[in-house]
Amino acid sequence: MNSSFQLFTRRVRSDWYFQYKALRMAVDWIIAIYFVIPLIIVAGYQYYSWWVKQPDWFSWITPMVVAVVFYLFTWLGTIRYFVEEGDQLFLRQNQTWFHHLMVLGYRYSLVLQGLTTLLLILVFLPLLMQSYAYSVTQVIAFWLLTYVLKLNFGLMRQLLALRFYGIVLWLLRIVIFAGAFFMYQFIVKEADHALYNWVAILLLVVLFVFLTRARLQEKGTFFADIARERDARMRIVSLMLIRVLEKKRKPTRKYPLFFARSQRLFKGKGAGNGLADLLTKSFYRSGTQWKQTLQFVVVLSGAMFALPGAIKIIVWIIAACLLVFWRKSFCKDELRAPFLTLFPIQDTDKHQALQTAIPVLVLPAIVLISLFAGISFFTWWGPLLMIGAAIPLAYGTSSVFTSWY
Repeated sequence: MNSSFQLFTRRVRSDWYFQYKALRMAVDWIIAIYFVIPLIIVAGYQYYSWWVKQPDWFSWITPMVVAVVFYLFTWLGTIRYFVEEGDQLFLRQNQTWFHHLMVLGYRYSLVLQGLTTLLLILVFLPLLMQSYAYSVTQVIAFWLLTYVLKLNFGLMRQLLALRFYGIVLWLLRIVIFAGAFFMYQFIVKEADHALYNWVAILLLVVLFVFLTRARLQEKGTFFADIARERDARMRIVSLMLIRVLEKKRKPTRKYPLFFARSQRLFKGKGAGNGLADLLTKSFYRSGTQWKQTLQFVVVLSGAMFALPGAIKIIVWIIAACLLVFWRKSFCKDELRAPFLTLFPIQDTDKHQALQTAIPVLVLPAIVLISLFAGISFFTWWGPLLMIGAAIPLAYGTSSVFTSWY
């Protein structure tokens, strides 16, 4: 390598080739011919038809629903720097090359994030311009607002992860996610007022410059950057192998936060009740599970305030179904744990354990979502009605999805 730029281009080509090989693992020529290519043709024709005539279901999608989708998109992705483990031996000795490599990777990420944001804008463009009557200026402002917010989130999450750990980091992310959501929603709602949009974009650009300087000048980030780069490189492979690879568990607490000294939770004898106890305690003692559940609840609860009345109920029911499916997948993974295979447990006992444990695992999240859904109706009876309906919804959806093992 004669320059850091050549090294950077080589690593980018290597990354693209690796992603191409990963996709080839899932999409061979048979799938491409019989599924992918026809799907692209049908999607292209459908997209063209949206410009010619808007379908009736476009009226069901309010600007706030679009804002929720775009906001969730801003929270995804990261800023990459293309550093590798071997740089510790050679490249780190040349600070000029190493810093230039990080800057090039940072600029590459900015361009890539801008293109992906533009692609999402193009997907929703018929809805924005035909149904919402957005002007070209409003579309550009919407793209810039989403793009700059996405960049700020990427840098902010990195800085927080470098300086905070554990529950403090998690709480800070929740606060930033929730607070920024309401500000983003307000700006999108006031799209007709161009001043709000451009002032928000200007402030985000200033914040972005400040975060960029802080991130590139941060010391002691080498190993964290390597881990982040590895995760970004393996993202497609991880999605395809998520059901194949077994995750190694590392105990993080001597005593669990929930049910630290509890006895049996479910009355009765038999292997089914014992397994239900195990599944319930395993779920609530898993910090990852209840943290992800709380994030899910925050997103859905915030969405309830942006959705129209009829759509709220549909999303409420869909959320219950997703939670049940999530809990069922978790429980089935737990039942396949190596130490359980040492015992002659019948499938009927495992099925009984699922039917007993899943309603208990689903109910707290459904109650919280129902509470905020009721508050969003802005009536005194809304929270009471929705919380009352949460119990039959939790048990009903659990009964449906656990009717088979």
